Amino acid sequence: MFLSVLKHALLFLILTAFTQTGGLVYLLYLLIKKRNQSDWSGILGKLKQLGSFFVLYALFNLTITPLVAKYFNRVPMPIYHESKLKPANAFIWLANRHYVKPQLKKLLLETAQSLPSEQSIVYLDANFPWIDGFPMTGHLSHDDGEKIDLAFAYKNAEGKLLNTVRSLSGYGITTPPKAGETDQPSQCEALGYWQYSLPLALTYDRYPEYQFDYQANRKLLQNLALNTATGKIFIEPHLKERLNLQWFTKIRFHGCQAVRHDDHIHLQL
Repeated sequence: MFLSVLKHALLFLILTAFTQTGGLVYLLYLLIKKRNQSDWSGILGKLKQLGSFFVLYALFNLTITPLVAKYFNRVPMPIYHESKLKPANAFIWLANRHYVKPQLKKLLLETAQSLPSEQSIVYLDANFPWIDGFPMTGHLSHDDGEKIDLAFAYKNAEGKLLNTVRSLSGYGITTPPKAGETDQPSQCEALGYWQYSLPLALTYDRYPEYQFDYQANRKLLQNLALNTATGKIFIEPHLKERLNLQWFTKIRFHGCQAVRHDDHIHLQL
């Protein structure tokens, strides 16, 4: 009995931590299962249990979640791959990590339309749909609908712009400082901030031949900084120098207490 309760409690906490709504859906699933009194033993039964949970999870997040999110002044970001504003991977929207305030969505849509026709904005983790002050796993500041991470733009060996990311998560593949540029990662690590480059050590580079696109990234960051709705943009100091964006005060250093930002852009209202 104790082990069963512990198992359910752990599943509730894990699902809540990574999707916010998953724990609640799991409780609903257990209630429905108990009332239904189905015999779901054996391998086939386990598959039915898993399938039933995912169907309930999908239905809940397609219907209830966005309706409740409106109460917290949050809306979902576009999830279509063909869009000028699109997620880096399916996990982002499957785990409800694509919700923002309407003002932030409008800012990003405006910026995406201002870019060349071949360039899209690829977004990473944004916010959960409900409750201000509920932090997102891996992003303690993403708790109010006003923050989102964006991917840098890359090009292939032929110079073609690629609207994709180099790692499965979109994080961890850095564009390190060159000689003569500010080496903030080394400075932070020398001060004892061991976590600063940790995402790099945990990430696999799927496309090492892809290169940081100077023109596309400068255009993206410049247009974001010029939008009056933008509050702050965090990138590494050496990229601000390399892209000649020193005059944009909204583009700042985020501090050594975080992780390095030469693998993604942090944008907030």
